[in-house]
Amino acid sequence: MSEDKSNDVVENIKETVEEVVDDVKETVEEAVEAVEDAVDNAKPALIKLKEENPKVFYGGIAGIVVVLGFIFLSGGSSSVKQHAQAAISIGQSYTLKAPNSVGESTLKILKVPGSMTSFDNPEDVVCNAPVGASVVARDFKDAFGKKQLFVQVEILQEIGDCRQGAKGWTLKNNLK
Repeated sequence: MSEDKSNDVVENIKETVEEVVDDVKETVEEAVEAVEDAVDNAKPALIKLKEENPKVFYGGIAGIVVVLGFIFLSGGSSSVKQHAQAAISIGQSYTLKAPNSVGESTLKILKVPGSMTSFDNPEDVVCNAPVGASVVARDFKDAFGKKQLFVQVEILQEIGDCRQGAKGWTLKNNLK
């Protein structure tokens, strides 16, 4: 009988071990499923869309490319816009402006109109007039194939390093 009891004990141990093994298998399977779900949930939306519905994914990319291509290839306006310049009259008062600068700036009032070397040679500069200085137009000079490109101006008040009554040349665009 002792053999029967030992066989029963061994059988009980086997059954218990099998139950434990089955429980461990179930727990491992649940853990694997949880990890797979977590990986699926961690994927960005576009990757999920690519895997689940590639036609919509690639169709969306093609649509974006077509719209951007249309925007870039449509070009700009074929009409040329010209800025109207105010007529400058001799003897009239004007204010100096610097249309190509930002913030506070000065304009070089030159002794000789149109001389590019004047900007490098301080002896050719009458003075540096700040933007907003009041001047009177005194004469015009044509240059580079353009009529009345340069205007001789007279400084109306002492400002910056310009003294009152100083005369020199500036571009017509620098007057408003």
